[in-house]
Amino acid sequence: MKIEGQVAMRKGLEEQVQLFNKENKGKNSIVLVPFVAGEGRKGIENQAGQMQQALKEKPDLIVIQPTDNSTLASSLQEANALKIPVIAYDQYIVNGELTAFITSANYRAGQDNGEYITSQFKTGQQIRIAVFEYPAVSSTTERVDGFFDSLRAQNAKFKVVGVYQAVDPESGKTAVKKFLKDFPDKNSVDVVFTVNDGGGLEIVKELQAKKRTEIKHVTFDGDPESVENIRAGRSTVIDSAQFCGELGRETARSLVKVLTGKPVDRKIRVPTFPITKKSLGEYPGWMGVPKPELAKKVERPRPSLIPHEEFDRNQKRIIRIGTTPLCPYICEKSPGVWTGYLFEILGEVSRDLGVELRLENVASNRLKQGLESRKLDYIIAPEYVVRYMDDILVVGPQLGVNYTGALLQKDKKAPHIIDAKSLETQRILYSDFGLQDGRIEAEFTGTKINKLSGSDVVERMFRIVAQKRMDVALGDYNVLRYYQVRDKGQFTLYPTSITGFSFLVLVGLKKNPQVQLLGDGLTDWFIQARKSSHLQEVLGRYNLTDWNILTRD
Repeated sequence: MKIEGQVAMRKGLEEQVQLFNKENKGKNSIVLVPFVAGEGRKGIENQAGQMQQALKEKPDLIVIQPTDNSTLASSLQEANALKIPVIAYDQYIVNGELTAFITSANYRAGQDNGEYITSQFKTGQQIRIAVFEYPAVSSTTERVDGFFDSLRAQNAKFKVVGVYQAVDPESGKTAVKKFLKDFPDKNSVDVVFTVNDGGGLEIVKELQAKKRTEIKHVTFDGDPESVENIRAGRSTVIDSAQFCGELGRETARSLVKVLTGKPVDRKIRVPTFPITKKSLGEYPGWMGVPKPELAKKVERPRPSLIPHEEFDRNQKRIIRIGTTPLCPYICEKSPGVWTGYLFEILGEVSRDLGVELRLENVASNRLKQGLESRKLDYIIAPEYVVRYMDDILVVGPQLGVNYTGALLQKDKKAPHIIDAKSLETQRILYSDFGLQDGRIEAEFTGTKINKLSGSDVVERMFRIVAQKRMDVALGDYNVLRYYQVRDKGQFTLYPTSITGFSFLVLVGLKKNPQVQLLGDGLTDWFIQARKSSHLQEVLGRYNLTDWNILTRD
């Protein structure tokens, strides 16, 4: 209730339900029973308890704006078992079936901001950017990825000089103090990027107080105070606003359809509006309704590359992909002998394209080096690894989703929230599996944790937890789920937001004129494989499910 945009979402939902009840003159009226979780870690804990309370009352439907993507996973699964429909808005919940997911077009909003900020600098000028991110939820992660993908698509030169976390007023105040300490000199930073106005407004206040007016501020949500900052020329130059009221109304329309037995779209993205000084007069505010043209698909520019040439299919073209072997994504059973769901998919795509794919086992810290030396045409990596690089391109669809899982013994009760605070007294074992890249260590500062490495690391983790030598093992959720098939019911596995969420992606160098070739082939494959259920057939062999509710389309 402290982030006004989210309050407006609730108002829109309630307004639409009241309209339905009025139109139906009290017949089959919908009764809303509200729960308000609150902010921060306490809010996450409150919401977990509230969800359990709601389940006990066995309502006809549950609508929820998750404060965290993973904490409610077990409750969602319980709702699925009870056949209670669940609609999530603004954020999603992992590891369960949502009846519908309604959110803003956050990735597109990031692209809008990226296109605008590029236009504010001379061609070829390096843009120095400080990023205030929040990796624990989908909407903020999509905004970051859309922004930087847009910069790269426009061949903008940029350098990320600092990365901080801020999503609400309190974290915004803390983060901006650290930023100003790191960059006390004027003209040392060109752009401050914030993932929302919740934290961004406090950052702007401090920038203005310290007379750092040379910095351009880029943000999201459309808070009236932020809109006023644009009008008055106070740091903020663009704010991609959500239609918060409409997001709530669209959620209510979906719940009405479910309750009246009508078909409902499983995923709905409400358009956003890029507010600049020029477009201020056209923005109708949070409770406004987006114009139809905002919902139209926009063809974004691709970087100016030489189109890939036609090649003789009788003469195989070789494409080299570097990856860190990691089951179930890509596994190397023995030198040169590969398996994994991505290996299967890449094999089908290569046959469709008439090319020969060669996978190379590359340590995660050498993937970028392999691209730059042109020894590799592509790498497969979590998006956060390459997010802030200006000389690469992310091509094709998202190839999976990467986040941290917690493995516990079956008889050990898990805390409501699995994070650094709740685990600080536990004996923790972890492995980055080549993917987390130090992010677990960064979260558990001051807590004793033990790292495992080696080729048989996953099997050892299961064995050590089974022997009660450690209380909990942390690692990539999908990796643990893949190996859990063999555990014979000894363990429970929980998703967490400890390191945030990141898509697995295909990455190439911008200077490679053929960089789009394999990405386009994968895009076509995923479209057809989702229509025919072939993707789920492949994933089922690895104890995985499709991540399509999380994708940006």
